[in-house]
Amino acid sequence: MPTNQQWWESLSPQWRQAFYMAVLQIDNEPSEEALSNLRSMVVLRLAGPGAPHPNCSFELTDLSGVTALNDLQVLIVSHHALNGIAEVASLPELKSLFVFNNRIESLQGIEQLHNLEQLYVQCNELRSIKEVEGLLQLKELYVSDNKITSLAGLTEKHADTLKKFVCLPNEFLKQKEIIYTERELGIICR
Repeated sequence: MPTNQQWWESLSPQWRQAFYMAVLQIDNEPSEEALSNLRSMVVLRLAGPGAPHPNCSFELTDLSGVTALNDLQVLIVSHHALNGIAEVASLPELKSLFVFNNRIESLQGIEQLHNLEQLYVQCNELRSIKEVEGLLQLKELYVSDNKITSLAGLTEKHADTLKKFVCLPNEFLKQKEIIYTERELGIICR
């Protein structure tokens, strides 16, 4: 495992800048203690310039900066320019993932996040939610305002824990998909 300093130096410039703005809030090189605290964070919020309360003045294009934050339980990266979220696969403790208002085309990376309870991916470019199939701890799932054509991935096993499922509007989602999900799986579509 790289030292904190090696990790910091390996970060892309956009991620160093994001951490400076939103977390460290300093102008000089971070201390060893600051880097240690950064790497052991439990909650990280990076709201882009279009967010109601932004703490980042530019749009991130990837999640490479979070891969070594092993203790992270809540990750909020909204109003950015993310196309994918594969990097979250390295965050086994993640319980809440808020990546709404991005350009995400795939949920690849979340398949093994078995502790995930909240997933907010509304206002993206998703066509499928198949990757949620094994995430049976999900309590809240927001996928509205995407390009979803099918609700495949949801199963009867989700019905007991999934208390809030918001999939509307999704202009390409057929009414028969909604009816099947509600009648056969017992999951109310909002």
